[in-house]
Parts: sequence; C-alpha cells; structure tokens
Amino acid sequence: MITIDLSIYGALAPVAGGKHIAQAKVNLDDSAKVKDLLAYYNINPKDTGYIFINAILCDAPGLNASLNEPLKHNDHVGIFSHGYIWPFQYRHGAFISKSLKKAMKERGILHHTYTNE
Repeated sequence: MITIDLSIYGALAPVAGGKHIAQAKVNLDDSAKVKDLLAYYNINPKDTGYIFINAILCDAPGLNASLNEPLKHNDHVGIFSHGYIWPFQYRHGAFISKSLKKAMKERGILHHTYTNE
C-alpha cells in the first residue's frame, strides 16, 4: 500500500469532505495511477482541470494526460476543478510531466473549452 497526500480544490472538494478545499490521506495499491485515485473518489476525469503531482504540472483542462501517471508513497497530489486559472506568474519555468508535454504537442497547449474531443 501507498499513502497519497491529496488536496482537492473547487467544486470537486465535497467528494473528500470539503466545501471549497479538501485534504485527505488516501491509501492505494502500490501500482496505483492517477486514474485509480480519481476512481477512489468517483471523480470523472472530464471534471478535472489542473492536476499537480509533487508540484509538477501533470494535467491541464481537457487533456487528461495524467491518467496513467504512476503514484508513489507520500506523493502530494493536487486536483483542481474546472474554472480555476493557473496564475500567469507561475507558468514560466514550471516543471511539466512528460505525458503532459506529449499531450500538449499532440493536441495543443491552450483550450477554450473543457472537452475531450
């Protein structure tokens, strides 16, 4: 088993007991991925915005690039609901996961809608 330190922000926070922000420790199988963490809380990937793992941006609205990212013991995962804007001042020099870089290259960096099509 691994333990994940989870923070959920916005409209998704109630799934983990919060109003606007929820924080929880989650125990998952050793082979867990982001999609397993979302399934634990019954969160549809289409409902997520930005996802960070240990301060590395792993997903952006509409891309769902992080679903197969492996999780490790004591990882900190931040899941943001749609509607949260990633502040401009944090964009320059931000660490981005390989899977997100690939998705951005294939599907574009900016999206004006939250669709997976």
